[in-house]
Amino acid sequence: MERQEAAAGARTATGGTGIGRTGGATRLAAAARPYPADAGTGSELADSARELAGRFAAAEPAGADLLASAVFGAYGARHLGGAPQQAEPAPGTSWWHGPSVHHTTSPLFRPLGYRRIRREGPALPAPRPTGGGRHRKPERPTTELRIAARLLLTHPLVTADGPHGASLPLIRRHAVTLAERFHTLLGYRLTLGPAHARLHKAALPGRGLPGLDPAGYAALVRALGEIGRGARPDAVPDAVRAVLDRWQPTPELAADLLTAPELPPAGPASTVRRLLAETPVVLLDDLAPAERDHLRDAAPAETERFADVLGLTAEIRAEGIALLDPADELTDLALPGTGTLAQAALLLAERLAEDLRPVDTESAPPAVLIPDALIDGTLGDITDDYGMSAGWDAGYLADLAAFRRDALDLLHRMGLAAPAGRNWLLRAPAARYAPRAELQPAPGSGRHSRPRGRDRQAV
Repeated sequence: MERQEAAAGARTATGGTGIGRTGGATRLAAAARPYPADAGTGSELADSARELAGRFAAAEPAGADLLASAVFGAYGARHLGGAPQQAEPAPGTSWWHGPSVHHTTSPLFRPLGYRRIRREGPALPAPRPTGGGRHRKPERPTTELRIAARLLLTHPLVTADGPHGASLPLIRRHAVTLAERFHTLLGYRLTLGPAHARLHKAALPGRGLPGLDPAGYAALVRALGEIGRGARPDAVPDAVRAVLDRWQPTPELAADLLTAPELPPAGPASTVRRLLAETPVVLLDDLAPAERDHLRDAAPAETERFADVLGLTAEIRAEGIALLDPADELTDLALPGTGTLAQAALLLAERLAEDLRPVDTESAPPAVLIPDALIDGTLGDITDDYGMSAGWDAGYLADLAAFRRDALDLLHRMGLAAPAGRNWLLRAPAARYAPRAELQPAPGSGRHSRPRGRDRQAV
């Protein structure tokens, strides 16, 4: 839904076709060749940078973000945290009625009397170490490959003097195998420079560089063009300076950042795999028909591939699939997470799911409409219950409108909620964090009375 709408809106700006091939964006970026030590190529790189900067400046915000994800591919993977501690339910079980996670917030901050209904399945057996016996470890090459692959998926740009520079020798040691695996699984390309490694990812709507608008992207590209030809960039906006300080681009890296090799065409299989690898949840209703058919038919095989290469576990439900990282590391946003916004957003999702969970287990919808007043009332209750005792940010406690906006935005980015015009939808995966309720609740029970099944608004 969000992916398809954003991609469609960005095609004019990028000259591309959405999440797969990026068309004009890729061809334009590919015109900048890796920078050798001759003035001619440096001048050509600067010319290409100016042309690309013009494309950024003329784009709408969504188009600029999509173009940036095509050119730089610098976004990290994003996955939900917290695997249920119960046995996997029967195939076809909805997220609305499946096992849930029960660690949304510290028990110290849970007010007395807060109702939690837990009807859990049998506990999962403790996982056996890979390799068989109790004391055996995985083969070293397999362990190293997985570590390097997970690092690149989370941090696609690794520089020698950056925070993950110590891992650069590991990436170099396994570069051939890593390049083959990423190309086969996702159609991504791995490039190595004198002091960096870069995983070129496909365009993904909404995953540009944080803090940059079209003008900021244009300034960044011009600065990289100057660095690539050996000159110091002129004064740039603070947001651009922050990106340059984080990347610390050498001329070789600047040229590489302006070079986006054309990726293989995205068929249904590669599109689904990219979504599984990079996004928190993949709902069947959000996919094109061919993609939906592939996910339905190949779900076990696809999830096994990700378990082998990246160590991700699959949560397969009637509405779709979420890949989870047992270590809660393979993500650029953490949910569950620490801090005011992460705690409040998850509590909001938890209580909304408790109130709005469809009673019908046979035809539960992928999303339900949230009454606007229920959002405000629930957030107010959460703030009263937790705000002071949990030491939440005073600015949010004083501005509930901003609190609401940012909490819903976080839930949206994590795939648990979605805007619908002026309203919001609660998506089925949000229920994985809610207490499991009786399927036939007494009418009028609870603080926010659960609507009867015939009154429930579903999408």
